[in-house]
Amino acid sequence: MSSLKSMLLAGALVLAPVAALADTVTLEVASWKGNEAEPAGLPELIKKFELQHPDIKVKLTYVGRNDFNTAVSPRLAGGNSPDVVMADMVLMRQWARAGLLSELDKGDWFAKIEPTLRDALSKGTGNYVFPLEVIGIGNFVNMGLLKKSGIEKPPATVDEVKAACKALNAAGIQPMIMAPGFPASVFMMAQGLAAGEAPAGDYGTGSVPFAKSKAFTDALGVLKDLDGAGCFKGKEQAGVDAWSTGLQEFKAGHFAMMPQGAWNIAAFGKVEGLDFVFTPIPSAKAPGVAFDLFGFGWALPKHAAHEDAAKAWIEFFRSDENLKILLKGEAAGSPFAGGSTGTPPQAASYEAARTGSGLIWYPVGLAQWPAALETEIFSSMAGFLANTSASPKETLSKWDEVVEDQK
Repeated sequence: MSSLKSMLLAGALVLAPVAALADTVTLEVASWKGNEAEPAGLPELIKKFELQHPDIKVKLTYVGRNDFNTAVSPRLAGGNSPDVVMADMVLMRQWARAGLLSELDKGDWFAKIEPTLRDALSKGTGNYVFPLEVIGIGNFVNMGLLKKSGIEKPPATVDEVKAACKALNAAGIQPMIMAPGFPASVFMMAQGLAAGEAPAGDYGTGSVPFAKSKAFTDALGVLKDLDGAGCFKGKEQAGVDAWSTGLQEFKAGHFAMMPQGAWNIAAFGKVEGLDFVFTPIPSAKAPGVAFDLFGFGWALPKHAAHEDAAKAWIEFFRSDENLKILLKGEAAGSPFAGGSTGTPPQAASYEAARTGSGLIWYPVGLAQWPAALETEIFSSMAGFLANTSASPKETLSKWDEVVEDQK
C-alpha cells in the first residue's frame, strides 16, 4: 500500500479525500525559493517528503519572483501546468480570478491563521493558498559600530535615531543606508501607517488621498528631518541600489543602520565579525513598527496533472515540525497562531514587537494597496531624496494618480 494511501485511510488529510496513487509520480513544484541563494529549507524538506512518500518524486522548478508571473501564468492556462505553485497575495488573486486555481478546503488550519491575514486570504470567494510565512521588514543595526560611538542599545524611536546619528557622525561613522528603492520607502510607509490616521486599505482605494494625508505628509517630513540631522545624505543615496550596493555596504560594516527585510539575516549572519541585530523600524513611539509582510504560500493549479500528490505536498507543510524548517531558513514567523517561529536571536526585539503592540501589516502584501502603487513609491522616493525640501504634495499626488488608475 502506498504511503499516501495509508495516510488517506488514517484520515490524516483534510484538504479533501483523494484516491491512492497507483504508481510513482513526478510532482512538479514551481517556486521562487529553493535555489542556492535562497534555499528556504526546501532541499531538506524535499528529501524528508520523499522519504515519507516513496511513491512521489519532487521536481523543483525554480523561477525568480520577478519572472514568475510571465513564466508560470501561461503554463497554468495551458496544458502543462506545474502541480503546485508558490504564490503571494498578488499572484493568488490574479490566478484565482482567472479560474486557474483550485479552492482549498478550510480545515482546522484556516481558523488558526492570524485574523488580518485570514481575512485578506479569503477576500472574495474561497481560499486558494496555504500560507507558509510572514516575514519582517525592520531595521538592521550594526551594534559594533553603535558601541564605538558610545551607544549600547539600538534606537526604537525616531528621536533616538537622531541622537544615534549625532554620536555616530562624531565618531566618524556613517549612520544610515536610506536608499530609495526599499529602505527609504518602507521606513516612510511605516511612519505613515503608524500614525493611525486611517486603515491602510483606505489609502489603497483612494477614499483617503495621500496628497491630503497629514500622516504621510509628516512621514516624508521625517525623512527630511533625518537628512537634516546627518543620518544620511539624500542626494548621495538617491542613486544607491538597495538590492546590491546597499546590502554590500552594510555587510562590509560601512554603515550603522539600514531598513531592510529579515530575509537578509541568514546572509548577514555568515559575515565574520558582523555584530548586528534586526529591530522594529523606529517610529514616533517605542517599540517601533514590526512591519510584517505576507511572503508566500502553496497554491493548487486547476490543471495540475497530479492533484493527489499535490495535496499531499501541501498537507506536509501543515506539520509545525516541517514548516519550522522553512521558517528557520527564511528567518520568518509562522502565519498560524501558536506556530513555531523561525526568528533567530538577532531578531528578538522584532519578534517581541510582532507579538506585542508593534505589528503593522505591509499593505501591498495583503493586497490592500495595488502592486503598481508600490512600484511608484519606490520610484518617486529617488526624486524626493534628491531634494527633501521639495513639497511632499508633489510626491504624494503621484501615488494618488496610480491608485486612481487601478480602480
